[in-house]
Amino acid sequence: LKNDEGLANTFYQAIMSGDEDTKGQYHAQYWQYTKEELQKHVDGTLRDLDKWSEKANSYDLNTHPRVPLILQHNAFVKQTFLNVKANLDVM
Repeated sequence: LKNDEGLANTFYQAIMSGDEDTKGQYHAQYWQYTKEELQKHVDGTLRDLDKWSEKANSYDLNTHPRVPLILQHNAFVKQTFLNVKANLDVM
C-alpha cells in the first residue's frame, strides 16, 4: 500500500466510511506483509529492551535509585512482547 497511493486512498476511505468488507479484503490480501512488519517491530523492540536493561544495570543505584523500577518495567514489557512474538510465530 505504501507504494500505491491509489490503493492506500481506497483503504483509507474504507476505514473512514466503516466499509468492513473492503477493509477485510485489504487485510486478507496484505496480511503476510502486515505480519512481517509486526515481527520486525517485535524483534527490534526485544533487542532494544535488552540493550536498555543492560545500560540501566550499569548505573550506580546511589545516583539512579529508580533503576530497579526501570528494570522491572523492561522485564514486564519484554514478557509482553515475547507473548506477542509467540502468537505471531504460529500465525
